[in-house]
Amino acid sequence: MKKITSKLTRVAGKVLLPCLLGLAIPASAEECNEKTMDAFAYEDCLAEQRAAKGNSEQAPDAGKQIYSPFQRDAYLTSSFGENRGTRYHAGLDYSTNMEEGWVVYAPEDGNVTEIRTSPFGYGKVMFFKGASGKTWVFAHQSSFGRLDEQVIKKQYASKKNDVTLKPNTAYKKGDTLTFAGSSGIGNPHLHLEVRLDNDRIVNPCKEGVMCLDTIAPQVFGVAVWQGNEFATTNATAFNKGCAVTPVKNEFGLYMAVKIADYSREPKDNPMSIRRIELWRYDEKIYSKIQDTLSFKKMLNIRDELLWAEEADTAGDWHYINAKLAPLSTYRLEIEDFAGNVTTKKFTLHPKCKGNEPLQQTKVQTSPVYTFLSRPMLDLFRCRSGYKFKALGAKDEEISEDLCSVFKHRATLLAKIVETYPELRAIQYSASAEATGSGKAVDETIAVFPYGKYQKSINWNSKIGDVGFSQKISGIPVAIDTAIRVLAVTRTRTDSLDYLEFHPKGLQFFGNWNVCIENPANPAPLYWLGETSRDWFIFSKQTGGKKRCASVNELRDIANINNEEGPTLGFPYWSDAFINGLSQPVLKIPVMFRYDGVADGNAITVKAGKKWIAAEYDSEPREIILYGEDLPESGENITIQIVDEAKHKVSYDVTIPGM
Repeated sequence: MKKITSKLTRVAGKVLLPCLLGLAIPASAEECNEKTMDAFAYEDCLAEQRAAKGNSEQAPDAGKQIYSPFQRDAYLTSSFGENRGTRYHAGLDYSTNMEEGWVVYAPEDGNVTEIRTSPFGYGKVMFFKGASGKTWVFAHQSSFGRLDEQVIKKQYASKKNDVTLKPNTAYKKGDTLTFAGSSGIGNPHLHLEVRLDNDRIVNPCKEGVMCLDTIAPQVFGVAVWQGNEFATTNATAFNKGCAVTPVKNEFGLYMAVKIADYSREPKDNPMSIRRIELWRYDEKIYSKIQDTLSFKKMLNIRDELLWAEEADTAGDWHYINAKLAPLSTYRLEIEDFAGNVTTKKFTLHPKCKGNEPLQQTKVQTSPVYTFLSRPMLDLFRCRSGYKFKALGAKDEEISEDLCSVFKHRATLLAKIVETYPELRAIQYSASAEATGSGKAVDETIAVFPYGKYQKSINWNSKIGDVGFSQKISGIPVAIDTAIRVLAVTRTRTDSLDYLEFHPKGLQFFGNWNVCIENPANPAPLYWLGETSRDWFIFSKQTGGKKRCASVNELRDIANINNEEGPTLGFPYWSDAFINGLSQPVLKIPVMFRYDGVADGNAITVKAGKKWIAAEYDSEPREIILYGEDLPESGENITIQIVDEAKHKVSYDVTIPGM
């Protein structure tokens, strides 16, 4: 990997901003022309103009000095307040063009109060307390610069790879502080936070941090509902000023808007937005500005960013907490963290020209799924030959053909319960030809309706021979009087069977305690990562035939019997940053199907009896060993790994030649 310096005026084909080099932009500077400039030149031109105006179009207060972490051009790849499942993104992510080692400079005079190492989360993270009283957090670092020696010293003294230090080392504004990298989760980038205390986090763009973002937010879709009547509008129709209402001329409509913000071309890494406001004529009826966050209130995200089964596609669904009247004209204003504003005027109509159905799922096998934190039933499958029956509490048949009762489209499960209050299960079946997978299906969806004021749930049921129970606490009172529903079904795949729990993103502030009794497979419980599609073992669960676990969100769950520990790939020499310099390291791939390592201390490396410090990179799953700590080529080291399922494996590795 090449070492990066801050003295170049052109890096990776990109011109540094003149304001960062202390230069003035001439009044006769060329105007930015998207038609005559290539994409990169156009984006750079816009960025230079923004910097020349003191970055006045972004969120920082006028007159504040702009802080660039790298003292060079770096675009945002993630913004403050992004949806991260059960929490908001607490800072900004900056692209480093897939390179490690970019120098990060001190934002003000201050002291490094703490540094930590970990293969997950923030990775190598530094906490810097400035003279202003603010704490600056720099995560995913490759090197702590001159503090690396203290880290290595503590690792060898404690014989632990993951360590925490409180060096209290002083730095002056502009000093080389640390070096960006890819430790923890993600590709090379810098995660930056500004904290006021242990709970309050502020938008860095409001604190004078440069936020390069040249593209205004985009609207990808709109949903409007009243009770269990539901309608969606695509971007094409909404851009023409029309949003579909599911009921005609009735008051009390609710709305959610799917929004994404990109920083530059080519569009990648959709981000969240700073401000969203809705006006009815000249009256502001809703406003949300995301400039502060609280760690204690992170679960509020479930009320404001509604979960959908296509959650890993571009954009978040923002709930507009205001009742809409049908015969009105509305103006939607959306602002990103650089001050770019998108404005949309619209009215509500039963139909909109150019409207098409929105994508509501991405990776979904069963016909029940979650959309906007509500369980849905995909009755569009009726057209391909699926059959749906409604069953009561004693498995009595209520309706032999839901396809003939409801239109062949995605339908709120609560809408079906509204029609059949005694509904407790839906049996669905399809031939191999109808499923398109080469396999026929005959399965059940268990259904549990609950009321507006119900604050806790205790539900026991069975699907086939698999019993399940779930207790949910801390459920808030619903915003409307619509029926609310839980649903569970079983999905069968070539590799394993698992239970799907809906709706994902359910709004509650307690715990979800779930138990599975699976006579055919009493193996440990694993949960499915919705975006990664990887399975992860519950670190805490009961044993025996009845397996129980507790989390703060609904997950898909499987019983998985995995007896295989991790294995190692072929070692190879590479480079990494140590003490701020590129130095040789030995990298050894780690391979596993289900159970990885819980932390860096789950890996022990020895040369004979000598303990050797190791770094585990969770992406792309590699053990990293500093070259100067290793024996000569041809000699052996021993690597022991204890995975999350407590399997212990040990391997002898021969040091290859450079």
